[in-house]
Amino acid sequence: MTAKTLTSFASGLLLAAVVCAVVYFFGPEQATTTKAGEKPTVEELKSLLTDEGYVVHTEEEWNQAIAEAKNPVEKPQEQPKEEVKEEPAEEPKEEPSEPEVKKTVINVTEGMTSYEVGKALISAQIISGNAWDFANLVEKKGVAKYLKLGTYEINSNMTTDEIISTIFNKK
Repeated sequence: MTAKTLTSFASGLLLAAVVCAVVYFFGPEQATTTKAGEKPTVEELKSLLTDEGYVVHTEEEWNQAIAEAKNPVEKPQEQPKEEVKEEPAEEPKEEPSEPEVKKTVINVTEGMTSYEVGKALISAQIISGNAWDFANLVEKKGVAKYLKLGTYEINSNMTTDEIISTIFNKK
C-alpha cells in the first residue's frame, strides 16, 4: 500500500466515526426516552401467568411447600397382623463359579464416534464407567481416527484394550 492509499483509508474511517458521533449525539430523542405505561395489577399478572401455564404462589404458600418437601409427612401403612410367622432361614444359594458373560453385537456405521461406541458398550453392560472415559482412552491410544465400519461381536470377558483393538484398527 502506498502512503496515499493509507491516507485515503484513514480519512474514510475518520469521516465514518464523525457521522456516527453526530447521529448519536444529535439524532432523534425517541430512542433514549421511554414512556412508562400503565402497570398491570397483581390480578392481571396472575391471570396472564396462569393462562401461560405457570403456577403462582404467595410467599407463604411457597415456604409451606418447601417445608413439606423437606419434612415429608409419613403415612402409616397398615400391615396385616397375621404375617408374624417366622420363616425358616433359607440356605444361601451357591454362586456360580464363573461370572455371567454378556455378549453383544456392535454395529459401527459411518459417522459414529468413539463416544457413541462407548455409549453402546455401556448400555450393553460390556464395560463400566461412562462413554467419555472410553472415548478418552481411545484418544490416548491414538486410534480414534481408525474406527472401522462393520459389525462386531463383543463380550464382557474382553478387556478394554481388546475391545479397542477389535473395533479400532491402526493398520
